Amino acid sequence: MEKRREIDFVNVVLCILVMLIHILSRAVSALDRTSVQFAAVFIPSRLASFVVQGFIFLSAMKYFMRYSDSGIDYRGFLRSRIKTIILPYALWNVIYYLALMPLGYFIFDLSELLRYILMGNMISHFYFVIVIAQFYLLMPFWIRLVKGVSGKILLPVSLALMIIFGQYSGFVYNDRIFLKYIFYWICGCYAGKRSTEFFEFIKVYSKIIIVVFIAAAVTDGMLTWINASGIRHIVGLENIHIFYCTVAILFVFTLAVSKSAEIVDNRIFGVINRQSYFIYLSHCLTLYYADEFAARHMRVGNGGLLCLRMAVCYLCTFMLWGAYDFVKRRKVSKSGC
Repeated sequence: MEKRREIDFVNVVLCILVMLIHILSRAVSALDRTSVQFAAVFIPSRLASFVVQGFIFLSAMKYFMRYSDSGIDYRGFLRSRIKTIILPYALWNVIYYLALMPLGYFIFDLSELLRYILMGNMISHFYFVIVIAQFYLLMPFWIRLVKGVSGKILLPVSLALMIIFGQYSGFVYNDRIFLKYIFYWICGCYAGKRSTEFFEFIKVYSKIIIVVFIAAAVTDGMLTWINASGIRHIVGLENIHIFYCTVAILFVFTLAVSKSAEIVDNRIFGVINRQSYFIYLSHCLTLYYADEFAARHMRVGNGGLLCLRMAVCYLCTFMLWGAYDFVKRRKVSKSGC
């Protein structure tokens, strides 16, 4: 598979944005919904909330750039996913559980811990791992499906299926079922299968993508804020957000095509890219302890707490995984592997 810098760029942007969502979450829940301050944190949080869809698209794209033509060693693929995705996820569930016990969030119960691991609901963003694991389990099916069915048929069908399941199924855990995100996965499959044409499309239509993204961002951000602040009930927000997420993914790839060559070799960028999954799993732990520290030792309002959360989350997480990356690469270099 040809390694493309644009994919690394998108991966890093999504990683930074998912951290931002969780940094802002405390202010979003605490502020008066009719205030300007609420709008200032809520709208950016909403506009960043295409990251899960983006990660799903990106994952499908990468694997279909590799497997769509050459086939897949399914057992080897699953072993690799268990080693690099499932086991770290399970480990970080244990770490969170033990680390949050002194703060009063949990009293040790092994059966409870196992349920958290299986459901992905201990920490807000862990559900993504449960969803992506379902896509991985079905990888041979996706390869056959995309190979045998035209995108002109499969893309609208997957969109309709996603909307029906996500908005009308009534299933309480539908955000942990792959059908809730299937359109983005299928889009990523075709983008990976025809990656050359996909990047050519991004280059040719970059200006249109930027204009449509701005319009979609203003529409989704403002209408969602109007709805959340109680000014007016807005019908159809879910479908507006689906359109926004789709365009936002294309917009980030547009940025990647134009900017990745300038920054992709940056050392910090490289660390975030290589350690993005561990950053994704671990960063929320810093926020729990930042909140605890502020509650015990500081007298700060929502603004001060937001600044503290941002500084602690970004700095501590990047420093931790930067050190890990340095040690790991040094060991590999010494071993000659």
